[in-house]
Amino acid sequence: MKKRLLFAAALTGLTLSASAQQVNEKLNRAPVAVKTSEGILVSWRSLTSDPKELTFDVYRNGTKVATAISDVTNWLDKEGKPGDTYKVVTSAGETSEVKAWDNMFTSFDVKRPAAIKSGNTTGRYRPDDMAVGDVDGDGNYELILKWMPDNQRDSGAKNGYSSPCIISAYKMDGTPLWKKDINIGFNVRSGNHTIQMVVYDLDGDGKAELVCKTAPGSTDGNGNYVTEAGDAKIKAVDNSKTYVNGSGLVTGGEEFLTVFNGETGAAMNTIWYSPSRSGVDFPTAATDANSFFGDSNCNRSERFNAAVAYLDGLDKLPTAIFQRGYYKNCFLWAVDWNGKQLSTRWLHKGLSGKWETLDANGNVLHSGTGSSSFGQGVHGISVGDVNTDGYDEICIGAATIAHDGQLLCSTGKGHGDAIHLTDLCPDRPGLEVMMPHEEGQYGYDVHDATTGELLVSATSSGDNGRGLAADFIPANRGFEFWSSADGNTYDCATGKLVLAKKSDTNFRIYWTGDPYDQTFDGRYDSATGKSAPRIRNFNTASGNIATFQEFADYGQPQSCNTTKATPCLQADLLGDWREELIMFQHEDDYVSPTCKILVYSTPEPTKYKVPCLMEDHVYRMGIVWQNSSYN
Repeated sequence: MKKRLLFAAALTGLTLSASAQQVNEKLNRAPVAVKTSEGILVSWRSLTSDPKELTFDVYRNGTKVATAISDVTNWLDKEGKPGDTYKVVTSAGETSEVKAWDNMFTSFDVKRPAAIKSGNTTGRYRPDDMAVGDVDGDGNYELILKWMPDNQRDSGAKNGYSSPCIISAYKMDGTPLWKKDINIGFNVRSGNHTIQMVVYDLDGDGKAELVCKTAPGSTDGNGNYVTEAGDAKIKAVDNSKTYVNGSGLVTGGEEFLTVFNGETGAAMNTIWYSPSRSGVDFPTAATDANSFFGDSNCNRSERFNAAVAYLDGLDKLPTAIFQRGYYKNCFLWAVDWNGKQLSTRWLHKGLSGKWETLDANGNVLHSGTGSSSFGQGVHGISVGDVNTDGYDEICIGAATIAHDGQLLCSTGKGHGDAIHLTDLCPDRPGLEVMMPHEEGQYGYDVHDATTGELLVSATSSGDNGRGLAADFIPANRGFEFWSSADGNTYDCATGKLVLAKKSDTNFRIYWTGDPYDQTFDGRYDSATGKSAPRIRNFNTASGNIATFQEFADYGQPQSCNTTKATPCLQADLLGDWREELIMFQHEDDYVSPTCKILVYSTPEPTKYKVPCLMEDHVYRMGIVWQNSSYN
C-alpha cells in the first residue's frame, strides 16, 4: 500500500519559549517586496536580539515613505509598483535593500543535470527536496537542491534501476555556488528514503556544512571522489566498481558518510557509515545485504532519516543524527564534526525486546529490556527538548531517544507515516506527538513525547496514511488534529470532536496575517502528472474551511514526491514571520537544459510582530530535517 508522510513544521507558538534560545546563525533583515492587489507589500525580519525601542523607516527609490514603524515588520505601499527599490533602515542605522517583485513569486533558472543511463533505463532530472543554510557566512541563506531522476525508486521496489541523485547549491537568486554538482553515484539507489541531507553549521564557524550518505563512485563539488577525504583504507576503495544487481538493487559494497564544505561542495572528511546494511555496528569494509533489518530485498535496511540535535544544550555545538531502519531493527547514529574529523558520539540500537547504546569503541553505555525503538519509526524524524531538561531529544515516531542515546519512551504502537512534534497541549508540561499508524488497530494517537503516555488514541479501518496537527481553529485552545481515518477534526488534548469536517492533510503553514495555522497541499493528480497547490484556512465568520489561495495560475508550480505533494521547501526564509514556499515550474517532458525554480511569499499584510521563525529552536531543527524521507 502506498505510504504517505506529511510534514508539519514544529512550532512552540508565536513567541519564542523561554527554553528556545536563538540558534547560532547570523541573520540579516532579508526584506522582500511583493506585488499585491493594493500595491507593494514590504516586509522584513524581526529578530530576538532587537532592542524594544528599535524602529524602522522604509524608503522607495530613495524617498522615505514610512517612518518609525515599531509594532509590525511589514508595510503596504499603495503607491508602489514592481521594480521599485525599497530600503529598510533601522533606528540603529542598519540598512537592507530589495527590488519589488512583479507578483507574489519570483523565479530563477537553474541548469538541469544531463540525463544519465542506468541499466535499461535513462533518468531525467527534476527538482526535489531542498535544504537551507548560510554556507558562506554572509547572513543570507543559500539553497541546497536534491535533483531526483524520474527513475528513482522507493526502497520497497524489488526491481528497477535508478540513475544517481545529484545535489546542487545556489544563492537565493539562483547563482550556482559549486564548480560541479555532487554526484552520489550508482551505489546509493536514488529515492526519498535513501538520500537525506543534513545542512547546518555543525562546527560553529558560521558556515553550514552538508553531510550525507555516500559510496564508492560518489564525487564532490570539485569532481573528486569522496574517498579522497577518507583514511588510507577508504582511499584504497575501487571507485569504478558497482554493486547494483540485475534487479537494480544495491546489494553490497562499502558505505560512507561524507561531510562537504557547503560553500564549495568539496568533500572534507569521509568515514564508514554506521551501521552497515548487514547490521555491523561499526563496519570497516564492504558488507553484503542480508535479512538483519527484516527482509532480504534491500527494503527495510534502506530506510534512512537524518536530523540535527543539540545533545549538550543550546550553548554547545550541535550533532548530526542519522537513522537507519524503523520497520523492525532501528539504529540512530550521533555524529560530531569538529571542522576536521567526523566522529561517533554514540550509536543507539533498537532490537526486538531490548535496546542498547554504544560508544565509538563498541562499549555498551546504556541498555534496557522490554520497551524498545524496534519498529516504532516513521518516514521522518523530529527533534526538540521534549522534557525541558535543556537537551534535545530525538522523536522517531512512537519512540523518543534521549540526548545520551538512551531510550526515553516507547508507546509500542508501531510504525506510522507521519509525526508532528510540538506543544500540542499548552496546559501540559513538555511537548507532545501526534501520529497516525499503519496498523488499523492503532489508528492514531496523541502521546506525551517524554513518557509515552497516551492522551488520545483510536482505531481505524486500515493503514491510516495521513495525519496532521495544527493550531487551525481559533476558538479551540491548543492544537487540533485530523487524519485519513475519518472526516473529522479533533482536539489534541481531549480527543473531543471540534469540527465535523477537516482541511487538507499535508502541511500546516503561516500565510495569512492571522496568528493561526493554515494548511498547504500540493494536490498532485497522478492521472495528469500535475499539481494544483492551494492554501486553506478556517473562516471564523462562517465556521467553514475555505480555500484562501490557489497557486496554479502563478507560474504553474509543481510539488515533489507525487502523491505526497510536498514543496521543495517551506520555511521562513524572507521578510516577516510568514513562511515562503519553493516549488518548480511544470514542464511536459523535463528535457529542457534549464528548469525554473519558483519562490512564493505572502501578499497579505499582518498586524502581528513576531521574531523570525528560524530563531525558534524546534522550528529551525524542523527545517533541517524537512528534506528527510517524505517530510
